[in-house]
Amino acid sequence: MRPVFIGGCERSGTTLLGSMLGGHNDCLCVPEMQFKFNILRLTASGDQNSVDTVNILRRLSDRSRFRIWELDVASVTHKRLSCRELIEWIVTAYSQKVGKPAPAVWVDHTPANIRYAWTLLHLFPDAKMIHIIRDGRAVAASILPLDWGPNGIDYAARFWAERLAYGLAAESLWPDKVIRIRYEDLVQYPENTSTELCKALAINYESAMSQATGFQVPKYSASQHTLIGNAPDRARVDAWMRELTSRQIEIFESIASDLLESLGYVPKFGLHARRMSRMERIGSDLRELYKKELNRHRKHRRKKTTIPS
Repeated sequence: MRPVFIGGCERSGTTLLGSMLGGHNDCLCVPEMQFKFNILRLTASGDQNSVDTVNILRRLSDRSRFRIWELDVASVTHKRLSCRELIEWIVTAYSQKVGKPAPAVWVDHTPANIRYAWTLLHLFPDAKMIHIIRDGRAVAASILPLDWGPNGIDYAARFWAERLAYGLAAESLWPDKVIRIRYEDLVQYPENTSTELCKALAINYESAMSQATGFQVPKYSASQHTLIGNAPDRARVDAWMRELTSRQIEIFESIASDLLESLGYVPKFGLHARRMSRMERIGSDLRELYKKELNRHRKHRRKKTTIPS
């Protein structure tokens, strides 16, 4: 069982791509697996080839991101496993729960994977990593209404650029392991893009993949992934043009125009984009503080109503 890690800036299509790969008979797409980094942190000072499995799972059970998986770990009797074996044990338990046991490939679509490429590719030397990129203006339009992440267009531009930098660095360091995919290609040409990706992953393309029905979205994130389970929607490619104001687009480009263009995304304002005024920056900072606190309560309510205690 070998892993494929999908990573990139949040709202760039990691879940969509995971759902497409999960539609393959030999592939299992698991929920976002942020807690694997907790496993590594909890064992960082000890021998990662022999960890106290029962203790680690008990501590994970207190974390909401692990409870999303709804696994029964109370009866676990394994005393010592390596970090990799423990992660694979969790994946196997999930595969049995969803009725897809013994997959040849498991797919983890946690966006933060790209920020931990060094750690993951050393722990799983047989892994492949997919860096999915998306027009930063589309990312901003998608992320601003949510109960997490940046709340202003200037914050969103820097958020996108920072996370993209991790992916570009990973591509440079591991050109044989890190594969770049464009969200726009995936949505507009799902069959061709998936076929080429399958070649890189050494699996056969299956037509069911283009329907993106290979992942069961957890209740916790269902409201933020309403399109998953349907074939890719081409209208999403340029939806940001309608969802952002002209001034928001201009501000975004005043920060990240050159980066957009270097990735093949055509700026509307380019070098003529006006930077934010002092009053706009103050307003953005105040909005960020206010919405950050508001979103903290929104997210707490979402956790309370969707994650098992």
